[in-house]
Amino acid sequence: MMRIVGVLLIAMGFLGAGGLFPAAAQQGLLNTVAYGKIAPGTPIAVRPLDNSDQNLAVQKHFERQLKAKGYAVSDDANLVLSFETRDVVGAWSDGGVRTVIELKNNRHRTGQDPPQINLNIYNSSRGGLLNKGQGGGTSIVTPSQYRLDAVIDNRSNGERVWQAWATAEIRGAGTGALSQAMVPALVDNLGSTVKNQPFSAR
Repeated sequence: MMRIVGVLLIAMGFLGAGGLFPAAAQQGLLNTVAYGKIAPGTPIAVRPLDNSDQNLAVQKHFERQLKAKGYAVSDDANLVLSFETRDVVGAWSDGGVRTVIELKNNRHRTGQDPPQINLNIYNSSRGGLLNKGQGGGTSIVTPSQYRLDAVIDNRSNGERVWQAWATAEIRGAGTGALSQAMVPALVDNLGSTVKNQPFSAR
């Protein structure tokens, strides 16, 4: 009986790790603000603020998505969609360093006084001789994120018509894959206002 249970547990672990149980989908967050209306079929020019190879690929993806939604894409259009992509570096914490013996210079230096030697017996946060403390090694406080910002301005009067930004954690997927997921979410909400709307980032 125990052998059968063991085989079943191993099989379940294999199935879970092997992908028959799908992993939780990675999600991003989208925010948009509409300052004016964008009529269907309106011509729009797409311009990256940084013409890196990756952003040029994002530009092509924007143009394909806009055409798929019925917008005209033209370099001399009155409305200009400008965008930029960037990585937002996360923050880490080392949880504190466990210190048992500390050496400090003597505050009253006479040239003959030896350094102070402190034996740390117990420290609830950093740990000491009798405990490990609360530090659990390096931990992620804020994950690194990939961000795509986009604005639509009216070329004739300089007024802003629409603004959007999408963010997603950088995990297994590369930034190129994340931008491919973000662009359709932005185009789907072109000319509208949404707040913290989740979208699939996979």
